[in-house]
This record gives sequence, structure tokens and C-alpha cells, in this order.
Amino acid sequence: MTGRWVVALLFWIAVGLIQKFNWGEGGKKALAMLAVLAATPFIVAAAERRRRQDERRLPRLLALAAAALLLLQSGYALKERRHPSLIDAATTTLAAGAALRAGVDPYAAPIDPAGAAASGPRFGGYKYLPVTLAAYLPLGAPLGERGIVLTNLLLHLATVALVFQLGAAVAGTPAAGALGALLYLALPLVPFQLFAKGDTDAAAVVPLLAALLLAPRRGFLAGLCLGLSLAAKLLPAGLLLPCCLPATPRSRLAYGLGVVLGALPILPFLLWSPAAFLDNIVAFNLLRPPDSTSWLATAPAWLGDVAHGLAGAFLIAVAVYVWRRRPSLAQRAGLGVMLCLAAILAGPAAHHNYQLWWLPLGAALLGAALTRPGAEARPALPT
Repeated sequence: MTGRWVVALLFWIAVGLIQKFNWGEGGKKALAMLAVLAATPFIVAAAERRRRQDERRLPRLLALAAAALLLLQSGYALKERRHPSLIDAATTTLAAGAALRAGVDPYAAPIDPAGAAASGPRFGGYKYLPVTLAAYLPLGAPLGERGIVLTNLLLHLATVALVFQLGAAVAGTPAAGALGALLYLALPLVPFQLFAKGDTDAAAVVPLLAALLLAPRRGFLAGLCLGLSLAAKLLPAGLLLPCCLPATPRSRLAYGLGVVLGALPILPFLLWSPAAFLDNIVAFNLLRPPDSTSWLATAPAWLGDVAHGLAGAFLIAVAVYVWRRRPSLAQRAGLGVMLCLAAILAGPAAHHNYQLWWLPLGAALLGAALTRPGAEARPALPT
């Protein structure tokens, strides 16, 4: 029992180090992320290994602890709602909503002065995709910044529920789901990004988690959820596109159709102002120079090219593996964690909000690894 909490503590420390090492410490942050990436295959293996343990008393205790943390974080969100101080992802989302309501294309409107100042006037439009805008518009339009925080609270509740479902599905026991939810809720980085900063990545993460859960049995719905995530933000959905691929040809066809339908909200904005849309969604990220949260900021340019090549090769290898094999849910989730970490390491920035891409998957996997019960009972002692 002690060993499992040591592993949980190491996970908490690793994420804490990723949060601590920020501007000017990209190299240290990269080492912490590399450590998590290297540990992920072992976590997946542990999540699939049968254990001979009695977990019958565990779910209630874990559920109570998770509920207490969730209650505290909800109170924190309501506190932050009173005097929000949000990052540009949130403020530009509100500005994009205002532009859209006025009949102006948010991708062609000058709503991101920081982007324009850093990269030129072409890049002053909205940097996220339409589903993100749609997710925050209902509460953001009437309540402004407070609506962003309240929307994130709802998305946070959905994320925790999906982490529970994912952990329970991997291990076949609610104990794993409860521990996974607890591990996720115990990370200070998550509520800080959602409620103090107003990060908007949760709009893409929630349908992505649903897609992964649905992939083994509901190809069309998995694709639809993946497409909606893709229409919220190109990453991380683009990274987990192969991870959610179903096993049979018929399911794969349904999955592809679902992805296309889910991503349809992109089309009207792409047709509205194609150049502005592609500049702010694609070119901005491709041309963006590394900042000091990334180890690439101080590395030679050729190392950046190598990192990009390795990350691309890894994505292709994962796609081939999933296409040819029938990976388990744990393997799919583990590959998703590794792809997200590899993409962040190879990218021009390693901002805290990017960690929200893989943390729900990592917490669910670790919960499964630490609570996996076996099908075999412990043999009785002879009398």
C-alpha cells in the first residue's frame, strides 16, 4: 500500500516541477517532461498487469477525498469569478465572440494585439477554433470574464467525470477511476490554469476524452467527439487522431465520417476569410519563434529540426501501430500521453496550459496502474 502512494507522490512532484520551471527555465522543464514520458510505458504496463489485491474498501475513501477536493476547487472558482484576471486565450475569446455577434470575422478582426506585435499585422486575429468560441459564448457574452471562469468550472466537472470513467474502464474497477480523479484533482496546476488564468483548452480536452472512451465500441461517436475537439483546437486532437482509431474496417469508416462531421464548424470560417484563417490558425504556429519556456530557445536551430523530425516520426509510428494492431484502452491512453509530451517538447513553447492536454490521461492511467485488481483470488491457507 505504501508503494502506491510513493508513486502517486512522484507523479505529483513531477507535475509540480513542470509547473515550477517556467520562463527562462525551458531546459529544466524539458527534463521533467522527459521523465514523465519515459515513465509512461511502465505505467501502461502496470495498468494492464493483474494484481491480487482486495480493493473493496478503496473506492469510498477515494471518492470522499476526491469530492472534498472538487468542492474546494469549486469554491476557488467562485472566488476567482469575483475578480478575474485572465490570460489572452480568454480575453481574445471574449473579443472574438463580440466580433462574431457584430457580424465581423474574428479571424480577420484585430483582436490579438500581442500576436500582431510579435509576428506582424497578419496575425492579429483569433487563434482558436470555432467550437472553443461556441463553448464560451453562452456564459461569456452576458457575463464577460466571469462567464469564462464559470464555463471552465462546468468543463472541469466534466473532465473529472471522464477521468473517473477512463480509469475505471482501463482497470475494470471504480477504485481506479476514483484514484485517477483524486490524482487529477490534487494537481495545483489544473485549477490555477482554469480558474485564475481562464485557459480555454478544456473545451478541446473534454470531447477528446470522450472520444478515447468511445473508440473501442462506438466508432462514429468517437469520431464525432474527436472532430469536435479538432474544431476547438488543432492540438491535442490532431495528436490523438490515430489513438482513437477503432479496430475494424467498418468502425474505421464510421470513425472517419464522424471526424469529418464533427470538424464541420471549421468550414464556414475557413470560407469566410481563407487567408486570415490560415494565417492565425496554421501559419502563426509554424512561424512562431521558440520562447524561454522551451529548451529550443537556447538550442541550435538544427536541434529543433531534429526534434520536429522525431516527433513527426513518432506520430507516424503510432498511427501505423494502431492501424495494424488492436491496442488496449490503456495503450491508447498511454500513446496519447507520450504524443502530447513529445509535441510539447518539439514545439516552440511549453506553456502550462499545454499540460492540460495529457494530465487527465496520465492521472487516469496512474489510477488504473495503482489499483488494478486481479481476476484470481488469493489461495486459501490449508487448515
